[in-house]
Amino acid sequence: MVVRGLPERLAKDAWWMDDAVPRHPRPMWLLVVAVVCADWLVWAATGGLGVVAWVLIVALAMQVMRWGAVPRGRSAAAWGLLFVALVPAVDLVQMLSVIFAGLGLLGFAALMIVPVWDAAAILQVMRRFPGAGLLQSVVDVCALCIAAPAAGRLRGVFLDWAVPLGVGAVFVVLMVMANPVVDLWLAKMTRFENGFSVSGARVAFWCVMIVLVWPFLRLSAMAGRLRCVSAARPPRWRSGLVNDRSVSRALVLFNAIFLVQSLLDLGYLWGGVALPEGMTYAAYAHRGAYPLLGTALLAGAFALLSQPYLGGCTRLRGLLYLWVAQTVLLVVSSILRLDLYVDVYGLTRLRFAAFVWMVVVALGLVLLIAQMVQRVPVAWFGLRAAGLGIVALYVCALVNVDGYVARSNLNSPRVDPYYVCGLSGGAVPAIAAYERRSGAPLCSRGWPGLGAPRDWREWGYRNARLRLSLAAIEAEVRT
Repeated sequence: MVVRGLPERLAKDAWWMDDAVPRHPRPMWLLVVAVVCADWLVWAATGGLGVVAWVLIVALAMQVMRWGAVPRGRSAAAWGLLFVALVPAVDLVQMLSVIFAGLGLLGFAALMIVPVWDAAAILQVMRRFPGAGLLQSVVDVCALCIAAPAAGRLRGVFLDWAVPLGVGAVFVVLMVMANPVVDLWLAKMTRFENGFSVSGARVAFWCVMIVLVWPFLRLSAMAGRLRCVSAARPPRWRSGLVNDRSVSRALVLFNAIFLVQSLLDLGYLWGGVALPEGMTYAAYAHRGAYPLLGTALLAGAFALLSQPYLGGCTRLRGLLYLWVAQTVLLVVSSILRLDLYVDVYGLTRLRFAAFVWMVVVALGLVLLIAQMVQRVPVAWFGLRAAGLGIVALYVCALVNVDGYVARSNLNSPRVDPYYVCGLSGGAVPAIAAYERRSGAPLCSRGWPGLGAPRDWREWGYRNARLRLSLAAIEAEVRT
């Protein structure tokens, strides 16, 4: 059925028509269910299992819309990927865990579309999905605006349901007014939360949920656009400032510069050589930790850029190996510098993140060496480096960073109560244990907030674990 006056592109998958996708439910009903669940599970709670449950509901809606079109093995893999992506959110709903949940949904959608197992195709679908989803939403809205007046579809639905629903609502109101028992039952069934009210912020939240969910329900219509093969990029013009001669000269000069810094670090940091008078190891460490990390990143980028100009020259390739190896040594020295600085001035969130980032950069440089030795394309390194970064972020999402920072500071000779007491609720057990050992209060303004969930929608594994640890410490104090 083609609606008269509607372009063929818009009419071939009219989602509001009776004969569109006959084997599957209409996406509009699933959209309503997803938005209602989002209001109850996400808006009415402050984060926890409610967010996880809503993501699973959206994934289930995608599975229903693609029922019978996805092999069982790929469907099982999609659910497995989503469960792994939701583990950080089960632990604690925060920005990082929400990002992983979103990536899990994108991966789930990609596995619902791709015809064969292909990592490159899955990543391509995930990358294109946001733009394609927005375009599909615009196409669907335009199709509805153009086709509905001509077909009279919405008018017919209104005429068919206006009298039954309108008069039926009047009868329900009268029956409730006449029977207090029915009134009590209805109040219990419709009381999802105390103080339910429709505000501008809540309506805006519904609109955001509609925009987010709708593309996931239109996978069948978006499949062709998402799976189309990208045109091959023309080869880049290899000329200008970066050429064979400039790369060879740069490698010689860079190795000489890095050798000076490497010898200084080997002497002062590793060999125990005394620093000049008036300079402390903390000052030496703080001065070089972050600049050397930036140097390592720049060196890695130049190493990737210079590889096409090496050709078969063994001497240049050896210089590049030596330079990257020196860069790895610089990163290890940066880690040692930061460790020395933390021993004196304590650990903070930023310094913890710097530790993680330095380790990731060092491992990335090792991957770069492996890529050069095996002489595989740069894309091999890029894919594995991105995976390394994702794994690092995933592990950090499962770590109670504030608790670790608080314990490190409270076990050091110099305690900074102002900083420790300004951390999140993850630091509460460490603060309670310190006060138990010292016998004196640490936080004059009280502990950081560690509230209990109101119901299952706000439950989180980390919050439950922290409250159990705090209860055990308080029980020891009472005994």
